[in-house]
Amino acid sequence: MAIKYEIQKLKNAQGKGDERRFVRIYEQEPMTADELQTQIQDNCSLTKSDVAATLKALSELMKQELASGRRFYLPDIGYFKLSVDLSMSENTLTDKVRADNISVRNIKFRPNSVMLRHVKTKVRFERSCSTTTSRQYTEEELQTRLRAYLNTHACLTRRDLERDFGLRQGMALKWLRHFTETGILRKEGVRTAPVYFLRE
Repeated sequence: MAIKYEIQKLKNAQGKGDERRFVRIYEQEPMTADELQTQIQDNCSLTKSDVAATLKALSELMKQELASGRRFYLPDIGYFKLSVDLSMSENTLTDKVRADNISVRNIKFRPNSVMLRHVKTKVRFERSCSTTTSRQYTEEELQTRLRAYLNTHACLTRRDLERDFGLRQGMALKWLRHFTETGILRKEGVRTAPVYFLRE
């Protein structure tokens, strides 16, 4: 199955005023533990119970090895290793850094070269017909549209902004907060489900 993608733009990239384009892929939900166990059972002589026990033991061993500072290798898959942070003030001398200034940030994965090559040759991409980005408005444009909308509708909700104005949830909330603070909209209703009206 082809992986859906869209091209998005980042304005003022790196603070230089440039616009940078990047690809966003639509990631599918991962298999559940039960689905994974069933798939492995169907492709070898192990039962689902065998697979579950093996994955549990693998997880415990992986945690033990990584917590000891070792890389963890899964044959034909790749390596896992720790990524760490250093938390200290800029004025701290290097020889004054203590162990509690260091913390685990993440776990990095580096795929086996055969695994990576296989995925690269098998993957297919397909442009998505929909978009995950919010439509761009100037304040004046959106205010005009809001007034027109509220002339024909009793009230406005966040979902209305998402559905009828092409905004993502975060951007819809940002605009609602802005127009409420600037006195264009009046907010009413319960905190978990507010509705908005034009301020008289």
